[in-house]
Amino acid sequence: MDQKQTPVFDGLLEYHNAQQYSFHVPGHKDGLIFPDKAGQWFRKLLAIDATEVAGLDELYHPDGILRSGEALLRDYYGTLASYFLVNGSTAGNLTMVMAACRRGDTVFVARDSHKSVFNAVQLSGASPVFLAPQVDEASGLAFGVSDEAWVQAIHRYPKPKALILTYPNYYGMAAVHLRRLIDRAHDCGAAVLVDEAHGPHFRLGTPVPPSSLDLGADLVVQSAHKMLPAMTMGAYLHVNSSLIPKQKVAAVREMLQTSSPSYPIMASLDLARYYLANTDRQTFQCWIRRRDQFVDALGSMKNAGVLTADPDRFLIDPFKITLELKPGLNGFDVQKALLQSGVYPEMADPCHILLTLGLTDRMNLIPAAEKIREVVDSVSARSGYRRKTAGSFPLCSTLAGSIDVLAGKRKDLVTLDQAAGGIAAEPVIPYPPGVPVILKGERVAAGQINAVRTWMDAGASFQNENIMSGKLTIYRSGV
Repeated sequence: MDQKQTPVFDGLLEYHNAQQYSFHVPGHKDGLIFPDKAGQWFRKLLAIDATEVAGLDELYHPDGILRSGEALLRDYYGTLASYFLVNGSTAGNLTMVMAACRRGDTVFVARDSHKSVFNAVQLSGASPVFLAPQVDEASGLAFGVSDEAWVQAIHRYPKPKALILTYPNYYGMAAVHLRRLIDRAHDCGAAVLVDEAHGPHFRLGTPVPPSSLDLGADLVVQSAHKMLPAMTMGAYLHVNSSLIPKQKVAAVREMLQTSSPSYPIMASLDLARYYLANTDRQTFQCWIRRRDQFVDALGSMKNAGVLTADPDRFLIDPFKITLELKPGLNGFDVQKALLQSGVYPEMADPCHILLTLGLTDRMNLIPAAEKIREVVDSVSARSGYRRKTAGSFPLCSTLAGSIDVLAGKRKDLVTLDQAAGGIAAEPVIPYPPGVPVILKGERVAAGQINAVRTWMDAGASFQNENIMSGKLTIYRSGV
């Protein structure tokens, strides 16, 4: 197919040029009706914020510009079917799991998955078995399911319906043994579902890691808006085998997404695919050279180093730069100093700062690197601050009971110290990165309490008001 085409964007321009009078939603009437204070920012975009009027197709039963746009997407990624998502990778993760799993199915889930994966499993009614990730000892960061966890899980539960993985992790770390794990899952009849939110550009070639699509995954979700020039909430959902029928995937997507999809978001997804497909190797190498210059400029920091790949265990997306802070420094303190200087990193954790680069060589990153180096090296260690071990997960674990059964129990709000040994009635999630430290329905281990305290002491934000006051809701025993 001609990857220079942009049918969705072109269709919106034709709509804009042809329409003289709007007698349809949305109510802003192509930006005519809008508060003056915001008009200069919104009006140009609102002029193409259309709805499913004649000629603009219908996302869930496409036969026009959206069908052409998704066909080009499928052609670029080499899949059986590829779909636009306008509710982010969250909608994609929900769709994957709901399409592949039924109530009671045994499902293997990487324990360091995003919260949307755990929500999807809960909604499906499947029985999750959690597999612990490998941990890089030097950085303390988790990446990919460990071989030991797989062996233990498959010994206990030899017939899983699906294996749900995250690849790469938030920091761009991509486990090199993914293909082996996918093959093992297929050997026992399990479908492989991959949350590849941070890897929509993984078909660009070395030094970018390979896409899980090319490694044999069956269903894959990608957040186009995270690394590609697409609008926030824009994502892709790919069907890469016939193991899960594409018709079922499409039907579940329709149930879970809005019935009024954003056309600007879909046009940006069309353009993001166009941007990737029309990037030649020479241009890509220019991006890499500019990236390398940026990393070299950061290399002389006294308070931090840059995370590097371990080729035997994990690769790293070159467009994700993780600063590993020296002992005594706190990631949230460094992030605060960076924000005050006008530098906005992607995220912080107790030990790291994550910087996400764009896929371009048009940005002069050297002045930014100089400012980052100056700010990071100006931050002082906290007096008496000692980073604690965040704890680890058991190789293979399950919930203490089904969510349906637990839902009938009464609850108590207790201190964190009192919560150890109890069954959590709410999740504990530092955000970002959105990976639960404690899952709802999980029996709380002392190591998890230590991990929560590590994040709290460092200054992390949690999507849980009780935790911010040092408490947790647990299910009352025997009631």
